[in-house]
Amino acid sequence: MKKGTVPPDRVRLRRLAEKALGEAADGNDDLSGQSPEEIASLIHELRVHQIELEMQNEELRRTQEALETTRRRYSHLYDFAPVGYFSISEKGMIEAANLTFASMLKVDRGVLIGTPLSQFILNEDQDIYYKHRQRLLETEAPQACDLRFVKKGGQPFYARLECMLLNNKGEDSREIRAAVSDITETKRAENERDNLQAKLFQSQKMESIGTLAGGIAHEFNNILTVIIGNNELVMEDLPAWSLVRENAEAVRVAGLRARDVVKQLLLFSRQTDQKKMPLQIGTVVKESLKLIRSSTPANIGINQHIAEDVAPVFGNATQINQLLINLCSNATDAMIDVGGAITIDLGNHIIDEASSTANIALSPGRYVRLMVGDTGHGMDRQTLDRIYEPYFTTKAIDKGTGLGLAVVHGIVEKNNGALSVESSPGKGTVFTILLPAYEGSIEQEPETSIVLPKGHERILFVDDEPAVSKIMKHRLEKLGYEVHGFTDPSEALAIFSNTPDAFDLIITDMAMPQMTGEQLAAAVLKIRPGMPIMLCTGYSEKVSEEKAREIGISSFVMKPMDKTDFAVSVRKVLDETKGTTQE
Repeated sequence: MKKGTVPPDRVRLRRLAEKALGEAADGNDDLSGQSPEEIASLIHELRVHQIELEMQNEELRRTQEALETTRRRYSHLYDFAPVGYFSISEKGMIEAANLTFASMLKVDRGVLIGTPLSQFILNEDQDIYYKHRQRLLETEAPQACDLRFVKKGGQPFYARLECMLLNNKGEDSREIRAAVSDITETKRAENERDNLQAKLFQSQKMESIGTLAGGIAHEFNNILTVIIGNNELVMEDLPAWSLVRENAEAVRVAGLRARDVVKQLLLFSRQTDQKKMPLQIGTVVKESLKLIRSSTPANIGINQHIAEDVAPVFGNATQINQLLINLCSNATDAMIDVGGAITIDLGNHIIDEASSTANIALSPGRYVRLMVGDTGHGMDRQTLDRIYEPYFTTKAIDKGTGLGLAVVHGIVEKNNGALSVESSPGKGTVFTILLPAYEGSIEQEPETSIVLPKGHERILFVDDEPAVSKIMKHRLEKLGYEVHGFTDPSEALAIFSNTPDAFDLIITDMAMPQMTGEQLAAAVLKIRPGMPIMLCTGYSEKVSEEKAREIGISSFVMKPMDKTDFAVSVRKVLDETKGTTQE
């Protein structure tokens, strides 16, 4: 186009405007008859209108800019909100969505529009979504639910879905607007809290069971004291050839077995100390298996191979029991439905320089090897990688704490040993424990027949159980002692207070309702310092042998005691007192 040439569009518009002006003219535009003042007034008026129009245009421009700023701000808030927003039709088709919701699903926003929302919800949670939408449409009240969405690639995540219904399109086409919040971390925290609460409950339950077992042990030991004591008295009056004596001997053996079972239970009470000492581990394992056998279902066999020459270890009998019981409990759980067999193998093992690389944590030397195997369902590699983690368990929440193997692993490490496991699905499991052999010797007490030591001293005996008091009084009197028996510790204390020099020994039970044995001993020692006192108990959390000696008690014994042990203990206390007095 040449310079100065008017564009065709402007020419066309100018012509249209002139034509419209000519058609609208009625002769009133002729200003020839107007005075200069009138013309000046009209020009002024036109200029004012022009300025007004310019001001209106400026205000309109500012309004448009403000609207644009608001639109951008709203768009930014909508698209980048911390929660996902979207709109769906009554049929569940996505009509609009913000970028946050698209980001949650790891898809482009364009992919969402026109797609059913159900396509992004986990199959297992489809019912939750449909019921949620149905309630919303029926009640027209806001609804909320928790379900799992699925990201692109198939990874699910927990979300809180909150919806409301809008009727701005009319009853025939209502719109559902929704907000989505990712609550995966919240759900994880809730699950951890629930698991911790369940484990706390389990721990409290086990503590309660331990306390209950202690109380039962105390009562049961009192009963065993009466049974064993009376049976011994009966046997003393029966000739060796008597058939009745054979029956009484069977009762005695059963009573002693019951006593051993109670001792095994008390190994796991809070009263048991954790001091280490040289142990004949073969004997400890055999004793443990007695308790394990009694609690193992009949459809599961127990095979034991314990070497006669197995070396001793330096450890704690309670911990060895824990090792064995936890491993056998796991083995039992693996075979509970179909049955099978547990095999315990105990023997010596040598690690030399050549084989030490297979057990990096262990140096060459002599070890004791304990193997516990089962014919159960076995474990896969993923499970094997986690079995020693505290609270990890494949059992139901009410079937196990997930602490058993963690405890086993900790005990083995504390005893400078090593623990390994071999297992595969369908082929059972074998745990192998290596513990350092004790290089010293353990003195064995010779088994000789003991003549019951007797005496003539005066003994004050206190036990709130009448049957126990009666049998123990009878037993002491047969040994030659002068015995004053009481079932009320307050009465016994009153008698002692009146004549503190009338007795050579006080034997008292620990757990009594009116006054504990510890309290009675403290009161007696205030009256007569150095008074020989023997404290007997079936179970006690409060007093151990060390604490008993600290408060001045001469001897601390566990019930039930057979006549030989009891007679020896009584004589020992009396003789020690005499020796101290003579010195």
